[in-house]
Amino acid sequence: MQTRMLPILIATLALLLGVAKAGQAGEVLDRVRSTGVLIAPEPDPWPPYVFRDDKGEFDGFDVEVFHEIARRMGVEIEFVRNPDGSVITWEEQTSGQWGGKYDIVVNSMTPTAKRAEHIVFPAAYYFGLGVLAVHRDNSTIRIPADASGKRIGALKGAVYDTYLRRQPFGIVGMPQVSYKISDPVIVNYSHEDDVFDALAKGDGVEIDAMVNMLTVVMTQIRGGKPFKIVGQPLYRTPQCVAILPGDPEFSAELKRIVDEMHADGTLTNLSMKWFEIDVTRQ
Repeated sequence: MQTRMLPILIATLALLLGVAKAGQAGEVLDRVRSTGVLIAPEPDPWPPYVFRDDKGEFDGFDVEVFHEIARRMGVEIEFVRNPDGSVITWEEQTSGQWGGKYDIVVNSMTPTAKRAEHIVFPAAYYFGLGVLAVHRDNSTIRIPADASGKRIGALKGAVYDTYLRRQPFGIVGMPQVSYKISDPVIVNYSHEDDVFDALAKGDGVEIDAMVNMLTVVMTQIRGGKPFKIVGQPLYRTPQCVAILPGDPEFSAELKRIVDEMHADGTLTNLSMKWFEIDVTRQ
């Protein structure tokens, strides 16, 4: 009797161990599916990628992409702040020190080599064009090189900051960057709106220019901000979904979903809706 039961006990033990290992390997994905909620940090307003609509709800390109990813996973989304009520900074998001507060960032993160040391980028969902913008009253900065030595605003820790500091982007497949601005006085801000407000104060009042994405600056101009774009784009970068290491199943699922959204035209349609150009193709 004991001899006949031994194979059954061994098989049962092996099955239990296998389930435990599978659960550990896909811990985040398992939790998201169990709770039915995919959590992300509350994003800074950054039209047309993120803004609050008339009802106070988040909307925009990044927000719609996030909703669609969650829909295809069969879960809801939730935005969170720090326990003290403050908005989670971009610096924290890009550092990978998330402290278990959220599962994912779908907020136009560029996959630099430094970030890739502690963050996984399962898929790129569009590509960003960086541009220089000045106040519309400015008459001295006609090309990007004219901004050399000037005060240029940029979000702290963002790729704009990387460009201005001439630090290596470290992005695989990114075209070589031709640096056109020398020795700028970099003025960093913790939130995007602070950069826009600084430049909107007037030509040279707080800053002389800013670096941001073409689509963002165009939206700010359409919304009445007194900006104008100078010259041609400075660089082109992939923008990715970001998660923490340790859950290859979660990464694979996100890649599958984003690849599907590329293939079926969903991302192209969202790009045309928000930007009137397709920025999703490499």
